[in-house]
Order: sequence, then C-alpha cells, then structure tokens
Amino acid sequence: MEPDFWHKKWEDNVIGFHKSEVNHLLVNHFSLLALPKVGRVFVPLCGKTLDIDWLLESGHGVVGVELSEIAVKQLFAELNLTPIITQKDALIHYSADDIDIYVGDIFHLTKALLGPIDVVYDRAAYIALPWEMRQRYSQHLIAITGNATQLLITLAYDQSLQQGPPFSISNPELNQQYQQIYDITLLSSQALEDGLKGQYPAVENVWMLKKALKNQIFDNKAIQPPMRGKWKVMLPVLILFGAAAFLVYQYNVDVRLATAGAVLAGFYTGLITWLLGVITLVPIIGPLLIKVLTMSFIWLLNAVGYLVAYIAIKRGYSKDVLTYRGITIALIIGLVIGYVLGSL
Repeated sequence: MEPDFWHKKWEDNVIGFHKSEVNHLLVNHFSLLALPKVGRVFVPLCGKTLDIDWLLESGHGVVGVELSEIAVKQLFAELNLTPIITQKDALIHYSADDIDIYVGDIFHLTKALLGPIDVVYDRAAYIALPWEMRQRYSQHLIAITGNATQLLITLAYDQSLQQGPPFSISNPELNQQYQQIYDITLLSSQALEDGLKGQYPAVENVWMLKKALKNQIFDNKAIQPPMRGKWKVMLPVLILFGAAAFLVYQYNVDVRLATAGAVLAGFYTGLITWLLGVITLVPIIGPLLIKVLTMSFIWLLNAVGYLVAYIAIKRGYSKDVLTYRGITIALIIGLVIGYVLGSL
C-alpha cells in the first residue's frame, strides 16, 4: 500500500480499523507470552490503539511506529501525555514516560533506534500489507526486534470477496514467513460474529511466535565439536595420564587425591572434552575398525606372531616371547589407529 492511502484515511477520519475498546484477544492471551514484569512491547503500525494504554497500565514500556502523525498526536492527547518531539534520522520521535512512538515508514526504523524488545504485539500491521510488502515486513521485523516473541492476530476469509486491507492470511503463508525462526502456536481461532466489515464470513486467528529452541541454543554461540586435528596434542596427554596412573598404582598414592587431580587436569587440558568428542565419533570409527581388523594383512601379521611365539616357547624363549609379542600387538594397534585417523 502507498503511504498516501493511509494518510488519506487519517485525514478523512475513515478509520474503521480503529477500535473503541481494548482488544479482548490481547487481554486474554498476553499472559501466555511470559513477559517480564517490566518489559518493552513493540506495536508496529500502532495508530492510536487503546491497547497501548492497557499495556502501559499493566506496567510495560511501549514502543510503536506509525505512518500518520495525525494518529500519533491523537494518541498522546487521549493518553493525557505531553510528548517530547525530536527528529531521529528519517523519523519523528514522540516520547514520554515509558512510551516511544516513531512517526514515519517502518522500514526506516532500525534496531539501534528501536532498542531492546521483549514482545511484538501485531494486531493490525501484518494484515494491513499486501503480499509483497508482507514478505519484506516479516524479515524486517525479525531483524530489528532480534527475533522477539510475537503475539500476532490474523484474519482468514475468501480474498476474492474483497481486495483488502485487511488481507486474508493463510496458515501456509505464516509457515513460509516465520517457521525458520519461530515455533508457531495457534492460541485461538474464532469466527467474527458480524463477519468482516459486517459482510463477509471471516475467522480471526491468534498466534504466538516464539523463538525456536534450536535457534536459542545455536544462534550466537554454537557448540563446536572437538577438532579432529587435536589428537596430535591429546594423544600424548592421554599417554601422560596413563603413565601417571601407573605411578599412582606403583607408589600407593592416595586414590581420592589422585582422582581429584586427574579430573581437574582433564578439564584444564581439555582431555575430557576431547574424549567425549571421540566417543561421538564411534558411529564413524566403528565401521573403520571393523574394516581394518578384517584386512588379510592384519590377520597374516597376527598369525605369524602366534606361530613364532609357539616355536620360541617350545625352544625355551618364553621371556623373549612376551617382549616381542608385545611389540607385535603394539604394531597392530599402531596400524589400526593410523588407518582410522588417516580415513577421518
């Protein structure tokens, strides 16, 4: 919609979209948003809605943006507030205690100007825009509010009956616009008692859009898996731990003290995290181990080791057999480890 369309509506006082009472859907569902006791609510394309007064009376700060300065002047007059008026870039800023309203194009509103937002209350903004603008609007809203939770009210009706606004919004459209960022929950759905504009059957839907859990976990500080290249550092550390465990056993060091020291050293060096990362690679390493252990070369090497050991024991070289058998096993283990690491 062109800005002149809305300016004309306010100039001619053709504002059937303005309600003379607080929206009962806001009152009924707002508590489900789990807003802090003192939060900031963003109301896009706010007009002079009485919902702002209800939000202020509930103890919340309100930020709005509205194209028509006529609407904003009437809003502050009806709230009995005298605003401080300043120019902020391409927008005019009306402010008073706990309320900031920007006059101008919402697409000129930046995240820096808007400030931190806890909840977006979209009663009449999304449905006021045609399809092309809704696509741009939804992404802009996500960007400037930092994916803040939304209470969104939409209408569904046969769009062929009238051109809009308000526009009919389908469930697939909402999914397309928001499902990558939000978990979308339908809070209520009810037919308008008198229909849309008293003429057309319509259903009013209330949605809660909450930041998806996966994005809450991974958006800023994604958990990185241990780097595979760290084995060059961690393997010697693991060997040192093994040697330390042998010395503890050999010299009867207090087990509790040794265990506490090992845990602390493990966290400090990152060894525990690395081992956990290695464990997560079991689905990858497992098939490789099976493959390498079934190689004919490994079987042949092991068989030769057993044959030599048998002959040596028969000839009285039992002590030497243990030494060389250990070397053979170490060689096989080294080959297996080398093959697995080389395949990762």
